[in-house]
Amino acid sequence: MDKSFNYIISPEITNFRKFSPKLRIGVLASGEGTNFQELINLSTNKNLDIEIKVLITNKEEAGCIKRALKANIPCKIIKGKDFLNNELFESEIIKILKSLDVELVIMAGWMKIASSFFISKYKDKIINIHPSLLPSYKGSSAIKEALSNGSKITGCSVHFVENEVDSGSLIMQAALTVLKNDNLESLTKRIQILEHKILPLSISHAGYLIREKFKDNY
Repeated sequence: MDKSFNYIISPEITNFRKFSPKLRIGVLASGEGTNFQELINLSTNKNLDIEIKVLITNKEEAGCIKRALKANIPCKIIKGKDFLNNELFESEIIKILKSLDVELVIMAGWMKIASSFFISKYKDKIINIHPSLLPSYKGSSAIKEALSNGSKITGCSVHFVENEVDSGSLIMQAALTVLKNDNLESLTKRIQILEHKILPLSISHAGYLIREKFKDNY
């Protein structure tokens, strides 16, 4: 465990569950993809029993694309502006996920709000990583708002995705102290370290719940 700063993770899950066959996941990302890289590493090292079936991004310049290509993971660039409306945009994503028999959808820095249409197609099978201790600081400026409001503690959360933005049942959270000299860059960096810890464990737990619910299919 990283001892460079103090943090708390709850619940205290430390071991990954075993999946046979491997849990089939699809990752949606819009940015650099550091969480995506962590999943690649864990999968490659056989520490986490996942098969990353596809990376889907809506940004053709997103850093996560290079990570997918380097790891030989299929990558699809689906841009909203190429479709007449959001439902057609999401329908294309759903078609890709369905064609690859994805069991669990991971939103890891996905900068698009999922509609009720999308969520209904993967009910209880979509999780999201968010850089705050939900329900505090929802939305895209969570870390900046925590600093602006003088928060003493912040962190990150993984939750199942529901219709309300940044809501849904919490799977795992990690908390840390906001330091007096923290700025957006330094706090973001420390929160990302915690994201890399709790997202894989949350995937493992969510995958277990899905496999248990649909165990007759395996």
